[in-house]
Amino acid sequence: MDKEGLLLLLGSALFNAVASSMMKIGFGHQQDLLNRTFWGVVFRIVTNPWAIGGIICFGISFMFMSAALTKVDLSVAYPFMSGLVYVLVLMASVFLFSEQLTWLRVVGIFLILSGVFALSR
Repeated sequence: MDKEGLLLLLGSALFNAVASSMMKIGFGHQQDLLNRTFWGVVFRIVTNPWAIGGIICFGISFMFMSAALTKVDLSVAYPFMSGLVYVLVLMASVFLFSEQLTWLRVVGIFLILSGVFALSR
């Protein structure tokens, strides 16, 4: 993987993790979101600025990934980006949302990253 491909994958992972975190901020406290009609859910999403920001970040992540796929094989790019997203989301969940970092989660991330490393070889 060349430097440009790596940077594009890093950008994709970063925006994907930011998007997921924004969705958590926007909807993490709304236990009743899915207890509405389809259009009620759509309205709640399109009127939530965190959701709009998350959708925009997912779109930017998509653009980075699309560009990365011109440089990197899909069988390497997707696992690499996904593994990095796992790590970034884990860090965000601990530092932004005060979720617990357990040994089991650490072992799980290690196993995921080991698999990503094996796939990239």
